[in-house]
Amino acid sequence: MSTVREHFDITAKALNAQTSWSFINGDNGIECIVLGKISYCFEENAKYWSFFIPEGASVSCVEYMLNMPDTAQCVITEEVAISQIAGFTDSPERYLLESLKFTGRIYLYIDEELTQDLIERTVNLGKRHGFSVAVRDRAYVKACYELSKPLVFISHDSRDKDVLVRNLALEMSMLLCPVWYDEFSLNVGDSLRENIERGLKEAKKCVVILSQNFISNGGWTKAEFDSIYIREIHEKKNVILPVWHNVSVQEVYEYSPRLADKVALNSSIGEKALAKKLVEAVTKPV
Repeated sequence: MSTVREHFDITAKALNAQTSWSFINGDNGIECIVLGKISYCFEENAKYWSFFIPEGASVSCVEYMLNMPDTAQCVITEEVAISQIAGFTDSPERYLLESLKFTGRIYLYIDEELTQDLIERTVNLGKRHGFSVAVRDRAYVKACYELSKPLVFISHDSRDKDVLVRNLALEMSMLLCPVWYDEFSLNVGDSLRENIERGLKEAKKCVVILSQNFISNGGWTKAEFDSIYIREIHEKKNVILPVWHNVSVQEVYEYSPRLADKVALNSSIGEKALAKKLVEAVTKPV
């Protein structure tokens, strides 16, 4: 699970400018380094602040940050003297940073687990300074981690991507069902084995696309199916949601008698209907 600091570093999908301030905690005399980041959103002609408040920093530190003139103006002082023009490397468009409008939004990444009362007081403190404050603490990061876990792992043969699997994964995602699907879940440099094993363990259910391609594949799909089968036995509950794609009962039986005994969906009903039924099966109360 990632940390509050990691969330601060990677969350903003924008051009960012960062600075820092040093504070001495009045309670224990320990130095605290607070990080500040302005995110520039060119298409929206907007900018906003994010602050990382380390563990042990006092409430007065937060109040000081909200009181700073730079915060209200959404500028980093040492850069004001330079008229900055910026843009993305894949676009010829360039923007004057000082022309972007401050939205009044401030994200406070606080490296502690706060009480709800303290969160509300911090939000209200921001309001008194004219800001819209969102608090992101350790509980927030933990909730993000839980929500990032896939509800469904889609086990399939790569030859079935274009005819069924990719669109099925998209349809399920549009129904707000997080899926582990290799084209969505893997990035360049990721360990294929580690990510597949994590997806297989974390997902609530595993959709198995049983096709002639899947059945004839003695490589990755066989290894995935064996892992799913072992998990089902180990957890003593139904994990597998089989989808038959142009296969017969005899073909499925010869591959796995256990699968032939499970109630399955058929891809012939269409991707939208298939996605809806699978999401219903995954999200229904136990």
